Amino acid sequence: MRRSRIPFGRARSVATAAVLALGIGLLAAPAASAAAPAAKAATRAAAEAAAKTAIEVNSQDPVTAEPPVSRPATRSCTQTLADDFPSNTATGAPQNFSGTLAPPAACPGPWAKVVLDWTTSVKGRQYDRSGSLDIGSTMVYFGTTYEPDPAGKTYHFAKDLTEYSSLLRSPQAFDGGIGNYTSSVDNGVYAQTVTVTYYQADRANPAPAEPDTVVGLGSQDASGTQPTVHLTASGLPRNITHAYLEVYIKGNGCDEQWFTDVPDDVAATYPAAEMCGNGPYREVDASIDGRAAGVTQYFPYIYTGGIVPQLWRPIPAVGTFDMSPELLDVTPFVGELVDGGSHDVALTVADAGDVWNLSANLLLYTDHHAATTSGALTEDTIAPTAAMSQHESTSANGSLTATVGADRSWRTSGYVVTSAGRETTTVSQQASFSNVDVVSKGGFAQDITERDQGRNVSVTTDSRGSTQVRTHQWSYPISVDLYDQGTTNTDFSLAATVDMTRQLRDAVSVRWAPHDPAARLGLLAPAAIPSAFVQSTDRVHSTGALTVANGVTTVANGQSWQLYSGTDDVPGQWYWHYLAAKNGWLTADELRVSGK
Repeated sequence: MRRSRIPFGRARSVATAAVLALGIGLLAAPAASAAAPAAKAATRAAAEAAAKTAIEVNSQDPVTAEPPVSRPATRSCTQTLADDFPSNTATGAPQNFSGTLAPPAACPGPWAKVVLDWTTSVKGRQYDRSGSLDIGSTMVYFGTTYEPDPAGKTYHFAKDLTEYSSLLRSPQAFDGGIGNYTSSVDNGVYAQTVTVTYYQADRANPAPAEPDTVVGLGSQDASGTQPTVHLTASGLPRNITHAYLEVYIKGNGCDEQWFTDVPDDVAATYPAAEMCGNGPYREVDASIDGRAAGVTQYFPYIYTGGIVPQLWRPIPAVGTFDMSPELLDVTPFVGELVDGGSHDVALTVADAGDVWNLSANLLLYTDHHAATTSGALTEDTIAPTAAMSQHESTSANGSLTATVGADRSWRTSGYVVTSAGRETTTVSQQASFSNVDVVSKGGFAQDITERDQGRNVSVTTDSRGSTQVRTHQWSYPISVDLYDQGTTNTDFSLAATVDMTRQLRDAVSVRWAPHDPAARLGLLAPAAIPSAFVQSTDRVHSTGALTVANGVTTVANGQSWQLYSGTDDVPGQWYWHYLAAKNGWLTADELRVSGK
């Protein structure tokens, strides 16, 4: 589950705006902002020219429909981590940029926002690669790159780093870059310009309530033979009140698109197709000192070389450049984490069939009025594995249908004794997964329909009986209709249609006890009030084909559209953005923003 951008504790501070939260203009008709007519005409002409060729060679720079990171109108200072830094040395070896990041003297904090900007240029031929950035021992960014073409590509993304503010208050070593490998054929080198901008807080733009301490646990790779990695958490604060485990995740090889993997017996039925096995379900299970602490499902990312490269030009799949970490509420385990000792944090990729890159951080909130807290875990019902089902059938036309299902239902509960009294937190999850894969043409064709959805709920009750409820809901439907026929690297045919959606909703509500001071303000009744929420639907639909015969490209084309609709990071603002493209060039770009 992606981390909610509603910081813990914000519910009370925004309670007086509850009515506004309920009244965000979900159904309002936003005003459209039109692009310049000349720019639209040029884009349309380029697209028409590309369509006539039927063979896409070059495309425009990549574009996405997701909302940009907003920037407050306050004093800001920018620190440069890399300036046109090449991903490879003169000899071709991969290299990272590194140095020390210190808070700027002119913007010492507190900060309303901290933003990472990353601009990349690359041309020639190259695979999609992974990029990352560590500040101290904490991973703050992970994502993948855009596959270039001979003309070259430049693209930019930004990420809100405000949640890591406590880490950024003191000088920290940083290390980052794109792990790229070159050859006489794959000659593309990624040039990177990377900055961090600090926006000073003021009365109109106060600093949000972010974690008091961020502890990086490091990175390790899991695999099919070693699906569990062990990370060490030590030197933790003794006065923790709330704890979250943030996990960055990426599958590789056969698990790059694990949702297309089939059960082992199906792979064995079609040996010539060299299908990937282990089935299509993956989850990451977390444990603390040997006790199951949480389960996270994972969005089905597709990289820009995935399935058919022409699917993603110029509109990449959802979330490709910035692969958001998953978040697990491990507050019920605070009583164990505050004992002053070292703790084993284990991550297991269920049914891993290949290498998985894993990195984790602890995001900790502490008691500002006590040097120590205490507590205990009182309930843990997490089963070792999901409840799985599998069914296979063969139709009259010879196709085989494999249906795989998985369900999760669990809860953990614990208490922590703080300077304000005893707080009890219960975390629960309900999740369901299904993957229907119709395999035909000797295993070279798959028609996949997958549904992955669920809800995480964290309920915290304080000593007065007041309750805060944090809910995270997700739905990740994806369908893939693909055909892959080939004999060699110079003779093959690829075709696919992909429809993928990421739906998210995070909400916080508060129920005050009758004797809670907040309930005696006169404006608030002792009842549940939705205090803040964010939600979005991000959908990409794409069709692409690539055929090479005797080393000559005879077919290379694609068309796609993307629609983002939801809240962005500006309170009360609704963002709607539609893009469409054909053969590498935009044919439509419509933007509507309401609630400003």
